[in-house]
Amino acid sequence: MKRTHKYKLLIVFIMLCSILTSSCAKPQTESPKSPLENKKPDLNVWIFFDQNTPGTHYIDLWKSLGKELGYNVNVKTFASEELKYKLRISLACDELPDIFAVWGGTFPDFLLNAGACLPVQDYITNSGLNYKKSYLVPYYDGNNYIIPCLVEAYAVTYYNKSLMKKIGVEPPKTWKDLMDLIYAVNDYNKEHHTNYAAIELGDKDNWLGELLYDMIVNRIDPYALDKLRTGKIKFTDKIFLDAAYKVVELVDSGAFPKDYLETGEVESIQNFVQNKSLLLPHQSTIVFHLIENMGTDAIGLIQWPTSGSNPDSDYDQYLIDINHTLKPGLCISRKTAHKDEAAKLCLKFSEEVNKINVTKYGYINLTEDNKLTPPNDLPLPVKEFTTMVDEAKYYTSFWYSILPQNEADEWRSLTKKLFAKAITPEEFIEAGAKHLAYLPKK
Repeated sequence: MKRTHKYKLLIVFIMLCSILTSSCAKPQTESPKSPLENKKPDLNVWIFFDQNTPGTHYIDLWKSLGKELGYNVNVKTFASEELKYKLRISLACDELPDIFAVWGGTFPDFLLNAGACLPVQDYITNSGLNYKKSYLVPYYDGNNYIIPCLVEAYAVTYYNKSLMKKIGVEPPKTWKDLMDLIYAVNDYNKEHHTNYAAIELGDKDNWLGELLYDMIVNRIDPYALDKLRTGKIKFTDKIFLDAAYKVVELVDSGAFPKDYLETGEVESIQNFVQNKSLLLPHQSTIVFHLIENMGTDAIGLIQWPTSGSNPDSDYDQYLIDINHTLKPGLCISRKTAHKDEAAKLCLKFSEEVNKINVTKYGYINLTEDNKLTPPNDLPLPVKEFTTMVDEAKYYTSFWYSILPQNEADEWRSLTKKLFAKAITPEEFIEAGAKHLAYLPKK
C-alpha cells in the first residue's frame, strides 16, 4: 500500500510540473524581441551653418524627416572653420558622427583616404534620384562617398547700388574702371569725412584674399590655370606676376578697409550689409543672405572687372567654380551602426533641400528633374547670377579646391603675405611655384 501511494504521489507531481511548464511557456511564434529591435535608431548629424543660406531649412528639415522616418535625429551646427577642425579631431579620436557635411574640392581627401566614409553609390543608384553627372564625380578609387545636397558656389562680385549712386560711380568692367572707382571713394571720404571701403575684404581666414587673386588671374586669362597644369606656362609667367602686382596696387591705393587682414569672412559680409563698402568679391551662395538683409533692389551682381590689357566683351562668361572637383554634400561614417537608415535619411534630405532651393530660391538644380522649376519672380541679383551660369563659356577651378590640403593651406597663407605686403610679388611667385607644383595635371 505504501509503495502504491508513493507512485500515486509521483504521478501527481509530474502532472503538476507539466501543467506549470505548459502554462509558463509562450508560443514560439511570439518570442520576445530584444530591446535593440524595438528602439528607434539614433543618428547624429554635424553640419555647418553660417546664416548665409536662405531660411533655416538646412537645419529644420532634419528633425521633420527624422520624425517621418521614425529616427531619433540629433543635429549639431558649427561655424565653417569650427566644423573643419572638429572633423579632423574626431577622425583622429575615432569619434565621427553618423552623418556629417563636407566641403567640395580636396577637403574631404583626409577623410576618404583614412577609409572613414561609407561608399554610397549603390544607395544613390537605388534611390532613383537622377543627379547631374557633375555632382557624382567618383573619388580616385572609383567610389562615391558624398551625397550631393549643397548648392554649388561660384566667384562673383556684389556691389552696393545706393553707395555707387551716392559717390557717383558705376560698376567697373575694366581695371581702369576699378582704379577710378577706388580713387573716387578716397576723394569722397576726404571731402565728407567718411570711411567707406571701395572693396570689402576680410582675409583673417586667408581664403578671401586667395579667391581675389584667383579672380584677378582669371580676368587676365581664364585659361591660365589650365595652361599651368598642362605645362604650357610656368608660375613665373608674366600673367601670374602681373596679378601679384595688381594686388599690391589695390593695397597701395587704399582699396580695402584698414583692418582687412584681421577681419573674418562673416564680419566682412556684415560690413557690406551695413553699407560700409561698395564692392564685395565673394561667392554666389550668399546672394539671398544679402537680399534678405539689404533688400532686393539694394545690390547688383557682376563678375570681377577685366584685369588684362585687352578686355574681352564676354569677360563675364568665365566663372570660377569654388568646388570644381568633388562637390559639397553629406558623408556617412563607415562605422555607423545604422548604414541603411543614415543613407535613407541623407537621400531624403538631399531631395527635399534641392526641391526647396530650386522651386523657392531659384538655385541650381542638382538633378535632371525637369519638373522642378524656379519661381517667375526671382530677385534681380539672382537673375543676374542665373544668366552668368546659363551663358558661361568656361569654368575655372578655385585653386585651393584642387591642391592637396597641406599645400593648399600653405598656398593660402602665402597669398595673405602678399596682401599684407610682407613679401614682394617676386618672392610670392618664387614661393608659390613650390606649392603649385602639386597641382593635379590635366
